[in-house]
Amino acid sequence: MAWRSADRAATKVHMTIDIDHVADATPDLREAMLDRLREAVPEAFVDGKLDVVNLASLAGEATDTAAERYGLTWPGKREAIAMLQAPTRATLAPDRAESTNFDKAEHVFIEGENLEVLKVLHRSYQGRVKLIYIDPPYNTGKDFIYPDDFADPLDRYLRITGQKDAAGDLLTSLPERSGRFHSNWLSMMYPRLSHARQLLREDGFIVVSIDDAEQANLVRLMDEVFGEENRVAVLVYDRNRKNDAKLFSVGHEYMVVYARNKAWLKESGVKLRAPKEGVEEVRAEFDRLRDIHGSDWTKIRADLISYYNTFEDEDPRLPLARFNKVDEKGPYRDDGDVSWPGGGGPRYRISHPVTRKPVKQSVRGWLYPTRKRFIEMCAAGRIVFGPDEKTVPAIRSNLFEADTQVMHSVTFSYAQTATQQFNAIFDNKKVFDNPKSYADLERLVRYLSEPGDIVLDFFAGSNTTLHGVLRANIGERTPRRGIAVQMAEPIEAGSESGNNALALGLKTLADVSRERIRRVLAEAEHKNTGANVRCFKIAASNTQRWKGVQERTVEAYQAQLDAFMDTLTPGWKVEDVIWEVALREGYSLTSRVEPVAVPGGGTFHRVTDPERGWSFMIGLDDALTFEQVRSLGLSRDDLFVCRDTALDDTLAANLALQCRLKVI
Repeated sequence: MAWRSADRAATKVHMTIDIDHVADATPDLREAMLDRLREAVPEAFVDGKLDVVNLASLAGEATDTAAERYGLTWPGKREAIAMLQAPTRATLAPDRAESTNFDKAEHVFIEGENLEVLKVLHRSYQGRVKLIYIDPPYNTGKDFIYPDDFADPLDRYLRITGQKDAAGDLLTSLPERSGRFHSNWLSMMYPRLSHARQLLREDGFIVVSIDDAEQANLVRLMDEVFGEENRVAVLVYDRNRKNDAKLFSVGHEYMVVYARNKAWLKESGVKLRAPKEGVEEVRAEFDRLRDIHGSDWTKIRADLISYYNTFEDEDPRLPLARFNKVDEKGPYRDDGDVSWPGGGGPRYRISHPVTRKPVKQSVRGWLYPTRKRFIEMCAAGRIVFGPDEKTVPAIRSNLFEADTQVMHSVTFSYAQTATQQFNAIFDNKKVFDNPKSYADLERLVRYLSEPGDIVLDFFAGSNTTLHGVLRANIGERTPRRGIAVQMAEPIEAGSESGNNALALGLKTLADVSRERIRRVLAEAEHKNTGANVRCFKIAASNTQRWKGVQERTVEAYQAQLDAFMDTLTPGWKVEDVIWEVALREGYSLTSRVEPVAVPGGGTFHRVTDPERGWSFMIGLDDALTFEQVRSLGLSRDDLFVCRDTALDDTLAANLALQCRLKVI
């Protein structure tokens, strides 16, 4: 399209064109849900408002408001839902000083309150995250550091539950207090889990670490948020034994696993498998013994069994010791059950390969449905016969062929080992209490995600999850991308870990988290992988919003109007505004921002999101000219963003016809 001259015709065109504005807040989830309902079932709305009874009737559901129903509720739940739905004007500001090679980084660390961060990430990551792992507070009785408006202190809990009136007087002689701790925790978790669900892909998973204090409540809460039908497993991690326990030595924790859509996984034939731990080590030992003994299988077997005997009782490699026979295919076992599970299986004649007589049949019938299939397994070397027909055949399994397995629901993972590994990162100084095992997180990341996937942890703590992602990426051509979120929780002096952290200049838990990853990236196994971390901090919006006036006078209104001549806040920075616009438009935090030179100068940038194949141009000068904008070569499908005050009517009209124009 040819550019129009600056004449009255162009101005007239501007008057008939609506120019979009860049959103100044995250989506209002309540309004978005109502919009979807209006589109799907407009009959459910009466006078513009949702009629719940009418909606239920349209859905064929009976409405009996008096009937009791099974469900999870607690004092403060309504406010938790309101907090979930409330939009935020917060944004994320780049923090180049804390980053490692900001412009080329594929991993992201965000310092900020995680509920606000999740809301900010909504447009950019909705339906894109493959795996979420979180290790939230275990609710051991200490106060939460998450400053939600609804986090119930004792006074407020007593008011909500009707045990204290508006004047502050107790209405009962024996007020119940303990429930507030569970209410605190549930109100804190509910909106965060709800936002997390919206970020997951259809084939995504969420894993939550927890202990006995809230495990039961967590499962009920996740049943409500994710659906009981999407519960996958409750994993048990044996962390340590407490010999000083009075009744039982409770040394385990849990990981609760839910799928975003378990039915979709089943329909798609998804099967999760993990490498058997230690198989490569056994392979190396077998190769070493073959170099020594050649094809002397008796000596190789004896030495391999000796090697197996070095495994301790709770070594995860111990199950491999059952592969205690050897031949040219490596270690194998030949004790697999060839019977039909549960009994009632098929029966047919199978001849012994030497005596040619029918072999003894399993009392439960054969495992394979037909004789033809059984013969095929024999030809493949998967069936082992006894010395004669009097023995029931068995199934042979070769270790190096069957080197994957379903992950077990019980894992031995000692806290002391995890602590020693973490302390080693900080020159054997303790700077954080009770870290999770990065080996456990690496195993989990490998099991539940693929190279190129996005992995999110919004309770990052000491950043074990991102460490696990980095380790899982070793040797992968397409790395997984990690996003970690941690609030700047102050480090307190007095404890060994607190004193050591402060001595290193680490004043907050976010500092510990970042420093850990910097040190890990400097290790030899990561140094040449090209991995880097891009850091952000949550910040107030760079745009101003009309606040009204306290005194309704001409002078007060004029002063407010003068203050809002520019929609950007005083002291705004170009890069901060660019990233706020990118997030409001749904761009990834790994997008590229590149300056664009134009004739006559000016501050222009191109923002490109390689992951989504998107890009837009942005110019933030006080005023724009025809020459500058023409040189950008914008087309009808291109998005161009600029300040509202930078355009006159003529230029605005031309831009609106030339491209997709949005203003700040």
